[in-house]
Amino acid sequence: MPPKAKSKSGYKLFAAKGGGSMIVEGGFALAGLDLEVEYFTWTDLGLEHDELRSVNPLMQVPSLVCPDGRIMTESAAILMHLDDIAPQAGLIPGRDHPHRREFLRFLMLLNTAIYPSFTYGDSPKKWLKGDEEAGKKLRESTDDHRKSLWRYTESWTGAPWFLGETFSALDLYLWPMTWWRPGRDWFKAEAPKLHAIALKVEALPEIAKIHANQS
Repeated sequence: MPPKAKSKSGYKLFAAKGGGSMIVEGGFALAGLDLEVEYFTWTDLGLEHDELRSVNPLMQVPSLVCPDGRIMTESAAILMHLDDIAPQAGLIPGRDHPHRREFLRFLMLLNTAIYPSFTYGDSPKKWLKGDEEAGKKLRESTDDHRKSLWRYTESWTGAPWFLGETFSALDLYLWPMTWWRPGRDWFKAEAPKLHAIALKVEALPEIAKIHANQS
């Protein structure tokens, strides 16, 4: 993909480094749209923070403020909106695309099955009233379940992109998500097609700039 000139978009993203906000940042970069980004630390997200709460009472990122002042949350919804305003980015296959059904299917799997396993596994005591031992078991079980979901996803993965010759937002999701537990070494050994796609996305000039800013 050739680099695109940035254009002013009027969008502002509330984000946290290393998390799902990267997916939205990457989408805007590939679309060639300028995006103002305000980063919060993960500690901030666990505290009362008036600025973020005024945008998203759930205290979650990514949260997007649109030019008209309206708020969008949830990465998949934001990417769908981005496709509406910048279809040239090719993030979502069109209605007549032969792989649109597969795209929708796995977009939902990533967001409703794999992603929530981190919600409950990252801070398990939160959901178990502080029970340390139960928390350890919940983290282990969600980690194991996530691995089985990734193996299933690997079995449907094409090349060079998830949908074969068609780049899509699914590939963008793989870039940060393969860094998270169980990590890149696991993907290299157990899900090599997903691992290869993540590396290709990370090497895109627009994405490489964002990736370098995450530490």
